[in-house]
Amino acid sequence: MFDAPEMLSRFYGEYKESIFGRKNKVSLFIYKNFIEGTAAEHFDGKFYEHDFNVKFEYVKDIRREYIEGKECLVIDYLDEKAIVNKDRITSIIFPNMSNLDEAMETLLSLREKNREEKRIKLQKEQERAEQELLRQQKYHEECQVFYKDCYKFHITADNNPYYELQSGDMQFAGIYIDKEKNLNFLKIDGYRQEESNACISYNKIHYYEKAGNVHYISDTKGSYSNFGGSISGATVSKTASVLGGLLFGPMGMAAGALLTHKPANMEMPGSTLSISSEAHKIDDRSVILNYYSDTKQQLIDIELPADIYNFLQTYLPEKRYGIVSEIEKKNAVKQYERTTEAIEGAAPQMLTASNDMAVFENRIKKLKIMYDNGILSEEEYANEKKRILSEL
Repeated sequence: MFDAPEMLSRFYGEYKESIFGRKNKVSLFIYKNFIEGTAAEHFDGKFYEHDFNVKFEYVKDIRREYIEGKECLVIDYLDEKAIVNKDRITSIIFPNMSNLDEAMETLLSLREKNREEKRIKLQKEQERAEQELLRQQKYHEECQVFYKDCYKFHITADNNPYYELQSGDMQFAGIYIDKEKNLNFLKIDGYRQEESNACISYNKIHYYEKAGNVHYISDTKGSYSNFGGSISGATVSKTASVLGGLLFGPMGMAAGALLTHKPANMEMPGSTLSISSEAHKIDDRSVILNYYSDTKQQLIDIELPADIYNFLQTYLPEKRYGIVSEIEKKNAVKQYERTTEAIEGAAPQMLTASNDMAVFENRIKKLKIMYDNGILSEEEYANEKKRILSEL
């Protein structure tokens, strides 16, 4: 249920279409924001009954006019129901309206009030829009300041080298290396005024290395049509085609397919054979960073984009897998030699003959452990074992 709008005024009138014609009544009901009732439209010298309901915002003109010898109140309005012509003006006529002056005064007054209310409403909406624009501009300036301050603090202040993962207007995601050579993962979102920064300390970084590869898959298709003839002896090696792609890329794949295709012996001109090969490139390269996690209390791997390898090799060359592996191997050998020398030095003074055998077994076990873990090559392992045996 809702309250019906309050009617402010009502006016009536009546007219005859001719001297001997029937009487027609007109009515005008005035509300705060609209008018409705029954009026007339005038075409070809005649009046036609017309029911109406019009908002004041669509009323264009209110005037007094004599039509067919009758004093009339005429209201022009924009017909919002018009389909073809959206700007069509319709005129409604009130012949012989009672209290015509009062009706006009009421209509003009209400129309002016509606126009003033509409003007005030539009002004307020414009003010709100301007305030919202100023608010957005101020917030945008704050976002720019936030973004520049964060970027300066992490990157430009110390001229830290960085690798960009993603960037946009007031947005940045990347990796940079600070003065202590720590690896920092940085994300800045100026629009949200959010910053996140994770750091892997230099001494926690174990190594980084390349992973994955680029390879090609050959999709070989063939079709054969026989119109009464025969075909024999045609072969295609897909294996050779794939290997050619791995070695030489798409051109090598095509060459591999050609070299391993044995031509068919065909009879009758009505037989056709077509073979096509399409190469699909698969790139699963990446960089694996291995570091010690204090949270998990163990070494873990994270995967990074493949093209960050040159960045890491430029600024952290000593953490490259090959170098780290070689250093760890040399350290293990030195530790083994120091342990062996200590045992051998103490043996003549402190150990009996049975203890000498225990020392020998201990040396052999350590040597085997180093070989099994890849610290010693097969040749180094054999030479060292031979040297220990020679000392018996």
